[in-house]
Amino acid sequence: MRERGQQLVLWIAATLAIALVVHYATLYAIPRRIMALTLKRMGAPNTMRFGNRPTAASRGVVRPSPDILYAACPFDLSAAPLRVTASVPHSTYWSISAFDSATNNFFVRNDRQVTGGSFELLLMRHGQAMPSLDNFPDRSIVFSPSKRGLILIRTVIDDDNNLPALEALVRQARCEAVATK
Repeated sequence: MRERGQQLVLWIAATLAIALVVHYATLYAIPRRIMALTLKRMGAPNTMRFGNRPTAASRGVVRPSPDILYAACPFDLSAAPLRVTASVPHSTYWSISAFDSATNNFFVRNDRQVTGGSFELLLMRHGQAMPSLDNFPDRSIVFSPSKRGLILIRTVIDDDNNLPALEALVRQARCEAVATK
């Protein structure tokens, strides 16, 4: 009987140990690994990337929609804050999202929340030197929880006749490191 109790304790301990490893991998390691691979595949950071209209074979973005144009900027705030600018169409849905190194979404704005035809974002880390704000008249300052991550801009294609104009508008988006004081 005593041996059976020891086996039960060992089985429970092994089960808990496996559960902890799976829990750690699921919540911590896997999301960070996915983002690291995505950022590596995208190339040099702090440069806006523009994709073509997605097709069934497209996989630059998880489950891409053929009715959305995407622009993406992998960012690295190690050296300096990042300035992101984009033109905003108010005739169709538009959004900008920021994701940290663990794939967590920490910032979102859409066309209904933006006044005017453009949007500007200053992305930085807590404790990072602030750039001169004279160059950022209508700015949103956002603090990233990680030094690396991804900015994603989505623009809905409301009508195929508008596709050339929407593509030109999306390609005006920029992300670039800014000098600090």
